Amino acid sequence: MFRREVKLLTVSVLVLLGAGCTRIEYALGTIPWIAYMRDSPAFDPYEAPRPAPFGSVPFSSPAGEVLVRIQPAEAELQAFAAGPDGTNPFPVDSALRASGRDMYDRYCMVCHGTSGLGDGPIIARAGEDKYPAIAPNLTLATTVARQDGYIYGVIWVGRGLMPAYGPRTTHRERWAIVEYVRELQRAAGTLPAGNPAGGGN
Repeated sequence: MFRREVKLLTVSVLVLLGAGCTRIEYALGTIPWIAYMRDSPAFDPYEAPRPAPFGSVPFSSPAGEVLVRIQPAEAELQAFAAGPDGTNPFPVDSALRASGRDMYDRYCMVCHGTSGLGDGPIIARAGEDKYPAIAPNLTLATTVARQDGYIYGVIWVGRGLMPAYGPRTTHRERWAIVEYVRELQRAAGTLPAGNPAGGGN
């Protein structure tokens, strides 16, 4: 009689253990060191990792220095250019110039043209139906007279038909574009070679 009960109990336990989603399984799932497969500690795809505790590691923005946001209005652009952030903080060397040319060719050339004359490939010519119909000539006296910080601000937040390229470029890349615009002005003969900053900056 006893052996029969033991066999019956053994079979019952085996059936319970072999069945999926049983109460025993749910009970075991409440034990953390057993349930790690149910609630995996690994990050799911697109899940933001847990940030490090404050002060534990150095932190910087991937876009470089983060500036106080300005509006694409004339007064704010001029105020930014005249302020402490309106001066290029990076050394003007061959690396910065090369970066400026790359960024200009990527974002600016389609409207302003390879020489900055406002004749980019998407600008409408006579009899063509393209948009926009105009783009500023960056080598004219108006832009030459602008402070470097003003040109940076326009690249950063946009103005008029020009969209903001701040979200697409880093702090250093925007200053590199400014320097390359000055190079285009020197090449056109509208910015004197002895005035490296242009516009009085």
